[in-house]
Amino acid sequence: MSETEQKLEALLHSAYRYANSLCAHAEMAEDLVHEGWLKVVRKHGTTPDKALLFRVIRNLFIDDVRHRTRFPSDSFEEGFLVDQTAVDPSHYVSEDRVLAHGLAELRGIEREVLFLWVFEGYTAAEISTLTKQSRGTVLSQIHRAKGKLKKHLDQHSGNLLTVVRPSKKESP
Repeated sequence: MSETEQKLEALLHSAYRYANSLCAHAEMAEDLVHEGWLKVVRKHGTTPDKALLFRVIRNLFIDDVRHRTRFPSDSFEEGFLVDQTAVDPSHYVSEDRVLAHGLAELRGIEREVLFLWVFEGYTAAEISTLTKQSRGTVLSQIHRAKGKLKKHLDQHSGNLLTVVRPSKKESP
């Protein structure tokens, strides 16, 4: 696999994890990445900026939420259901249901900023630009999300936390 293909694959994996952090549903995350990718490629070519792709995915997610609010359906699946079988958006393998449940209980925006800060390495200023919020608001959301997650983990401290970092792929 060429270096360009590896970068593209890493970008798409990162975009999927970001979309999953927004909606907490595997299939919806795949749809968001697919629609976002097509939108970006049509306008900017096949080498998009990561921040641009994330912004497009976020806007598509917000549009979808607005659409569901305006036009509620009578289906059995109302609102967003947490997909318990989805890969943990942290890009770490996790068999811990307590951690997954704690992440699922966070509000969408809290999960989003926590993901961008912890797993993507964005600064609060960069997150504020991406989410169009003030830096102080982003810092507050990160603080609240960390507090909620810590409280949830402390309440379930009897369950052992098992997080394993994926092994680095060996280059041939």
